[in-house]
Amino acid sequence: MPATIRLDHRGLITCSSALRNNADVIEQATHVAAAEELCRVLWDGRGTIESLVRHHLRLGVGDFCVVAPCDRWTRGGFNVCVPVETRSRRSAHSPPTRLMFRCPMPHKLAEARHPGTVDEKLSCEVGTYVWMQDRCSDIRIPHLYCTALASLTIAM
Repeated sequence: MPATIRLDHRGLITCSSALRNNADVIEQATHVAAAEELCRVLWDGRGTIESLVRHHLRLGVGDFCVVAPCDRWTRGGFNVCVPVETRSRRSAHSPPTRLMFRCPMPHKLAEARHPGTVDEKLSCEVGTYVWMQDRCSDIRIPHLYCTALASLTIAM
């Protein structure tokens, strides 16, 4: 069996195919480990994620709030989306509220080489949300409860 390299979102690629590829396959291969590490850090910090969700939704201590297991997470080109389920004691008989906690992947945004790119991405996304809410109110978009930059947290 020929030697292979694991790439993010593409699976395995043979070394001979990588040599013929015009893309920087070595950099793409580092993204796999970086994404897995980010997911591990997020999973280890799930208590913090739950605390943030509780705070911004004003949930009490007895209210249900849990981060879904990693196998239910979605990873796109630039974000990891972590499902969170909540249920208030006041509405214990209603179905849980399902939310998505989005976290940019710093390695995909060259944050190490160009500090501030994650904050810039989030600022642009929040600006787009606000613009759409103001000018395209007939188009349904997900509710944005909060956004956080390295230097600032903004409740929506």
